[in-house]
Amino acid sequence: MSSSLLETLLLSSKIEPSEDYDATYETLPVVIAESTKDLDAAFAKLDEAGGYGYIATWRKRCGLIDENASLLKAARVPKN
Repeated sequence: MSSSLLETLLLSSKIEPSEDYDATYETLPVVIAESTKDLDAAFAKLDEAGGYGYIATWRKRCGLIDENASLLKAARVPKN
């Protein structure tokens, strides 16, 4: 985890500090993956949280595609 990315995230009113994860966003866990080498650990932390939460990274580091090979502009946790 990088403190600089965490410090940047905490400037947002939407992000709160957390003892269990790097932070929380609207009560859901946030874990930081600054690079692709950090993704395995970030996904493992989210698995421990039941699979729901967010991975935070720098905007220019990566993008996501879905199962239909469509580029995701924003990823959201589905509401139950």
